[in-house]
Amino acid sequence: MEVTMASGTLRRRTDTGTGPVQVLLRTGPFHEALRAAIDDSGLTLGSLRNRLAQRGIRVSLTSLSYWQQGRSRPERPTSIRAVQAIEVILGLPRHSLVALLGPPRPRGRWATGRRSTPRGYEGFLEPADALAQTVESVIGPSDRKLRLFWQEDIAWVAADRAIRRVRSRLVVRALEDDADRHMMVYCGEPGADAADITPLAVENCRLGRVRRHRSSAVLAVELLFDRRLRTGETYLLEYAVNVGHSPRSHDYRRAFRYPAETYILGVRFDASALPVRCHRLVQAPEEPPSRAEEDLILSSAHSVHLAEHDIQPGVLGIGWEWD
Repeated sequence: MEVTMASGTLRRRTDTGTGPVQVLLRTGPFHEALRAAIDDSGLTLGSLRNRLAQRGIRVSLTSLSYWQQGRSRPERPTSIRAVQAIEVILGLPRHSLVALLGPPRPRGRWATGRRSTPRGYEGFLEPADALAQTVESVIGPSDRKLRLFWQEDIAWVAADRAIRRVRSRLVVRALEDDADRHMMVYCGEPGADAADITPLAVENCRLGRVRRHRSSAVLAVELLFDRRLRTGETYLLEYAVNVGHSPRSHDYRRAFRYPAETYILGVRFDASALPVRCHRLVQAPEEPPSRAEEDLILSSAHSVHLAEHDIQPGVLGIGWEWD
């Protein structure tokens, strides 16, 4: 197989997937996998830096050296883009290095009391305590074996101005053998009841364990695949969430703990209850809770959407205002 680059072509060695580089890409740690992949390519750090520069990505030799020694790790969006470019330059599977980074280490306001704990969904969404408790009861080994590749969410807002249904269609990729389930988490509006939230397995999955928080509208669900995946294999599934009684909704947000390729979100409003403004929401790990970005235009079909590529850890969503 050949991987085309701006400066020519790097030929990937043919192997059985059990060589040292392939093993480290599955198991980590990041710095050892990066060092092995660079050594295997035959490139020097200087050559790698030059090829990154040809792609418009500036990384110092010191940074590259520190990354492969484990003295520091890439965390900022520009650094993550550099790692993604390194994957292409070295002929590695997409996201194979990035996935080993995991969530960024907390900084600034996020760092208080969290330095030794990787960020979970509770690092982005509220209610944090209820979310952590509910997820903990369901999370299993498959969580670290899968990474999201592509996802589309559609949320329906009813005449009472509350989200009543969400449909999610996604593609995940296995980082290790034997991944066989995906964990879905849903947080309802403050004041809602978890008992009013109903998960549905729509395509290529079935419901496993379902956990509802006793006092908050938080739901965690296992979606079981029909088979175990092999390393590098992708899997398409679809699920939905129906919501009974709920207070008025003002936004829909999706949290990303790890990088992803593509995310599409659509929100559809009942014709009798249209918002006066819709806007994109974004929250990066170093930033305070979700802030409004640019306005989004409501279509003639009473819907609005966003489409994002090269997703970094954080929160994306759509917010709206009522009159």
